[in-house]
Amino acid sequence: MENRFPEIQARHTRTSLEVLAELFPAAEPRVRERLSPLVRQAIEAAFRLDYLPVMVDLEVTAAIRDEVGARGARLVAREGYRRTLNGKLLGNLVHSAVVLFGNTPPGLLKWAGRGYGLICRDCGELRLESAGERQAELRLEQLPPELILPSYLDTMAGSLEAYFDLTGVEGEAIYDPWPGGARFTLHWTPLQAPVD
Repeated sequence: MENRFPEIQARHTRTSLEVLAELFPAAEPRVRERLSPLVRQAIEAAFRLDYLPVMVDLEVTAAIRDEVGARGARLVAREGYRRTLNGKLLGNLVHSAVVLFGNTPPGLLKWAGRGYGLICRDCGELRLESAGERQAELRLEQLPPELILPSYLDTMAGSLEAYFDLTGVEGEAIYDPWPGGARFTLHWTPLQAPVD
C-alpha cells in the first residue's frame, strides 16, 4: 500500500503570496524572509498545477499570520480562494453549481467539498452537513493531525467566506475543532442596498 502525504496545489500557495503582496505590500518581503530556504525553493520550483507538501503551505500561512495577524491572514485566505473560485481550476465547477443549485451560499456550498478535494489531496474530506436560508454547517473530517491547528482552520474559515463574495451576501464563518477535524458554521445576511 502506498503511503500518501497531505498535499496542496502550488497555485493555492502562490496565490496566497500574491494576494498578500497586494493587500499588505510591506509584509510580503518579511513573510518570504521568514520562510525556510527549502520552502522558498519548493514554491519557486513548483509549476502552478503541481502539488506541494501541505507543510509548505502551513509554513506560509503561519508566516502570513505572524506578520499581519489572524484577521489579516483570514483576509488573504478569503481573497485568494475567491480568485480560485473564479479561476480556471474551480471556475467551471462554480458555474455548474450556480446553474444546478442557484447563486446562493447553500447552492454553492453543495460542491465546496469537490473544490477542497481539487486543491488539497489527503487533507481530509469537506462535506456540507446542512444548509438553510441564512446558515450552513460543513464538516472537515479525516483531517491529518498536523492540520488541526488554529492557523489552518482559521484560514479555512476565511476561505469559506469567499462564497459570500460570489453570492452577494455578508457573513462570517466560525469553526469548532474536534478530534479528526472541525465543524464550520457559516452565517450570512443579504447585503443592504445603499440608501439614497
